[in-house]
Amino acid sequence: MRHFSTLQRLGTSSLFLLPALAAAAVDAGDRLDPIVVTATRAPQTVDEALSSVTVIEREEIERLQPQQFTDLLRGRAGIGVADNGPFGKLSSVFMRGSNSGHTLLLVDGVRMGSATTGSASWQYLPPSEIERIEIVRGPRTSIYGSDAIGGVIQIFTRKGLEGPPRVNAFVGGGSFNTREFGAGVAGGTRDTRYSVSASRFDTDGIDVLTGVGDDDRDGYDNTSLSGSLSHRLDNGVELFGNLLYSRGTTEFDADETDPATFAVVGPYSPAENDYVHSALRGGVRGFVTPRWQSQLAIAQSRDELDSFEGGTLADRVTYFDTRRDLIDWQNTVRVHADWSWVAGVDAYEDHVDASTAFAEDSRYNVGVYSVLQGALGHNDLEASLRLDDNEQFGSKTTGQLGWGRRLSDAWRVRASAGTAFNAPSFNDLYFPGFSNPDLDPEESRSVEVGARYASGAWFLDAALFQTEIDDLIAFDMTTFSPQNINEARIRGLEVEVGYQAGDWSSRTSLTALEAEDRATGNELPRRSPFSARVDVDRVLGAWSLGGSLLGQARSFNDTANADRLSGFATLDLRAAYAIDPQWTLEASVRNLFDRDYATVRDFTGADYNQPGRGAFVTVRYQQQ
Repeated sequence: MRHFSTLQRLGTSSLFLLPALAAAAVDAGDRLDPIVVTATRAPQTVDEALSSVTVIEREEIERLQPQQFTDLLRGRAGIGVADNGPFGKLSSVFMRGSNSGHTLLLVDGVRMGSATTGSASWQYLPPSEIERIEIVRGPRTSIYGSDAIGGVIQIFTRKGLEGPPRVNAFVGGGSFNTREFGAGVAGGTRDTRYSVSASRFDTDGIDVLTGVGDDDRDGYDNTSLSGSLSHRLDNGVELFGNLLYSRGTTEFDADETDPATFAVVGPYSPAENDYVHSALRGGVRGFVTPRWQSQLAIAQSRDELDSFEGGTLADRVTYFDTRRDLIDWQNTVRVHADWSWVAGVDAYEDHVDASTAFAEDSRYNVGVYSVLQGALGHNDLEASLRLDDNEQFGSKTTGQLGWGRRLSDAWRVRASAGTAFNAPSFNDLYFPGFSNPDLDPEESRSVEVGARYASGAWFLDAALFQTEIDDLIAFDMTTFSPQNINEARIRGLEVEVGYQAGDWSSRTSLTALEAEDRATGNELPRRSPFSARVDVDRVLGAWSLGGSLLGQARSFNDTANADRLSGFATLDLRAAYAIDPQWTLEASVRNLFDRDYATVRDFTGADYNQPGRGAFVTVRYQQQ
C-alpha cells in the first residue's frame, strides 16, 4: 500500500486532464486509427480493442532513431526495462510489473524465446528490420497459451506492396565507434508481394562493469536478414513466408569473484557470447466459404548462445542452443454482421542442445483456442477460452471476458477479467543441481477497467489494473533451487496521451505501479513505482526536430529490498533534414546531460553501466 497514494494522485490528475484534451480536440483534423491483429488474432482497430494496445509504426521508429530495440519500449505505458548494460547485453522486459518471462514475444506470428531461460532475447532484435510493433498489455494466455501473463509484444518485419521495386538503404555511425548500414528492396504485383533486406550494426560499446573483469569496452555486433514473400493463386488461395535471422557477438567481463568462471578462465579474462536468433514461417490461407477464412502455418524459432572465455577467446566454455518447432491452424468465421469467431489449434515442441546435461531435452505443448467477439446494441463483448496440454504439467484451462461500451463518438469505456499461467522453464525444471522437477506453473488472475478518448488529432487511453500471481517461482537460497513459494499482487495505472496533426506529433506515457511480494511485503525487484516518457516532434519545412524525455523513480535490485537503485531521467534530442524526396540526413544526441544510471546491479555490488552522452548520424535513402 506504500505507493497507493501515488496511484491516487496520478489517477486524479488524469481525470482533470481529460476535459482539457476533449476541448482541445474539437477543431483538430481527422486521425487514422491503426489496425491491430495481436489482441484477438483477428484484425480490429485500436479503438475497437477491449484491451490496452500501443502501436509503433515504421515512421515512428525512424523518427526516434533507436540504437537498440529496447529504446523503443523503455518508458512506454505499463512497460519497464532492465538491462545488464547496452548493446546486446541481457535485457528484461517487465509488462505491468510481471516477470520478464511473463511477456510473450511474437515475430510475424512466430513464438520466440529461450526454452532454457524461459525469456525472450529482446537485446538481439534489429530495429532496422522492423516495420511495426504491436504491444498488448494484460493477460493473453487464453489466446496464445503460456508466457503471456503480462501481455504480448508482436513484431512485424518489412513487407512488399504492389508496385515497382523500390530500394531503401542507410549508413550511419557515431559515439562508441558505432557503425551501421543496410539495404533492401520491396515491391510486387497484384498477386505477388516481396521484400528482402539486410543490415549490420557494430559498436565497441562501453565497459559494462567498472572494476570487474577487464577494463576494456564490451562490444556488440549484429548482422540481420529479413524477407517476406506472398503469392495469390488463381483460386484465391495465398501462399506466404517470412524470415528474420540475426547472428553476432556480444562481449562481457568474466568475473574472477565467480568461482565457477574463475576456475575455468582465470582472473580478469575477456569473454564473449556468439548468438543466433531467428524466426522462420510459411503457410497457406484462403476462404473456404465467403464467411470462413482458414490459415495453416508451420514455423521454427531458434535462440542459440555459445560462450567463449579465455585470454585468446579460443575455448567454448558453455553452449545453450534451443529450437522451437511450431504449427498453427487458425479459422476466422463471420457468424453474423456484428459477430466473428476465431478458433484453432496450435502446437509446438521445444528442443535443447546444451553443454549441460538436462534430465529432459524436449517437451511439447498443444493448445486449442476460441475467441468470440461482437456487439449487442451499444455494448461490445469478447470471450476467449483455451485448453493447453503440456508434456510436463498436464492440462490447463484459461479464459477471459471483455466488455466495452461507446459513450459517444469520442469516448469508450471497457472492462475485462481473465486468468493466465506460465510454464516453468527447462532451467527451472531440469538444470543439474539447481532445479526442481516438481514445480507447478505460475497462475494469475487479472482485472482491468479502462477508458479511451479519440477525436481528431488527439487520443487518450487510461487503464487501472490488478494482477494476482500464485505459485510465483523464486530461487530459494536455502535449497539452491526454484520453489513455488511466493505470491505477488500487482496493481497500477497507465495513461497514454497522443497528438498528431499538421507539423506536430507527440506521445506521453505515464505508469504508476505497486508490485508487491505478498509473502514478505517487499517490492518485486527492478520494478519502478513510477515511470514516464514524453516524445515530441515538429516538422519545419525540410527539417524535423524532436526530443524524448524519459524518467523513472527508484527501484530495488533484490527481493529483500536492501539494494536500492536510484531513479534517473534522461533527455535525447534528434533532427532530420530532407535533402530531397529520396535522401534524408538524421542526427541524434542521446543522454544529453550525460547522466550516470543503472537498472541492474551485479552480485558483487557493481552497477551495469549505461552509455553516457553519445552522438550519431545516419544518411537514409528511400526510392520513390
